[in-house]
Amino acid sequence: MRTDPVFYELFQTAPQTFFELLQITPLCPYRFESITVKTTEKRIDGVLKPTQADAPIYFAEVQASSDKAMYWRTAREVATYFEARPTIKNEWQAVVIWLNQEHDPGYGTTHINDKDGQARIRAVYLIDLLEKLPDNSLVLNILRPLIVDNEQEVRQNILTWVERIRATPNLSPETEQRLLMVMAQLIEEKFKILSYKELCKMLKLTPFKETESYKEAFQEDLQSYTLDKLIKQIKRKFKFAESTMNRLGARLRQLTFKDLEDLFESIFDLTTLRELNAWINARLPPDQPQPQEATPM
Repeated sequence: MRTDPVFYELFQTAPQTFFELLQITPLCPYRFESITVKTTEKRIDGVLKPTQADAPIYFAEVQASSDKAMYWRTAREVATYFEARPTIKNEWQAVVIWLNQEHDPGYGTTHINDKDGQARIRAVYLIDLLEKLPDNSLVLNILRPLIVDNEQEVRQNILTWVERIRATPNLSPETEQRLLMVMAQLIEEKFKILSYKELCKMLKLTPFKETESYKEAFQEDLQSYTLDKLIKQIKRKFKFAESTMNRLGARLRQLTFKDLEDLFESIFDLTTLRELNAWINARLPPDQPQPQEATPM
C-alpha cells in the first residue's frame, strides 16, 4: 500500500491527529506544511509548525517500505530546514512512523539527543500506536482500516467508525468530510473490495476527486510530493551527479501526474540514463518546448 500521501493529507486536514496518535499533549495549536527549500529544491514532506513562538517544531515522516537510509535522510531534512532558517531557536523532534515494524533498519549511528537525553529522531510503529488509543479516538477511527483483517469487519463496523468521527468536537463540515475521505481511501487501497465511489455513496460523501479543494489544492500538492519521491528513487538507483539530476528534474516537471505515477512503478525496469530519457521523451507534450535532455556527468 502506498499510504504515505494519505497520512500527510490526514495531518494537514487535522494536525491534532498527529499528536493524538503519539499521545503528546501539544503546548498550542499546530499547522501542517510540506516545504520545498528553494536553494536546494529538496522537499520536506511534513512539518508541524506551532502557532506559539517558543513551542517545539515537529517533523513527520511516514514510511511504508524498507529504507536503510531513512534516518540519515530525516536528519538531513531537519538540518536543511534549520540551515535555511538560522534564526529559529525552537526545540524540535523528528518522528518516523513505520507502517510495518519489520521495515525499520534501526538507527545505526544516527542517534541525536537533546540536552535532557531525549531522542531528537524518534521511531514509532503505527499498529502499536493505534492499539494504545481509546475507542473514541479520532485518529484511531480514521485509520481503523489498517488494523482490521477482512472485508466483513469493514462492512460491520464502518458506520460505527463514521459516527465516532462525526462525534468529535469542533470539526467543521469540510474537515469532517475530508477525514472520512481519508478513511475511504484506506479501505479502497487495502481491501480492493469496494470502489472509492461506492464508499463515498455509502458514507454520503462527495468523491474527493470531484471537489474543488482536490482539483485546486490537493492534486497540486500530491503531484509535487510524487515528483519529489520519484527524484529520490531515481537518485538512489542510478546515483547520477547533481547536475544530471537537475536536468532530469526539469524534464520530469513537464510530465502529468499520471505519467509520474507510471514512472514511479516503472523505474525499476529501466537500467540506463538513455532508457530513462527515452521513457520521458515519449510522454513530454509535443506542443511545448522540451527541456534539455539529461546527460551523464
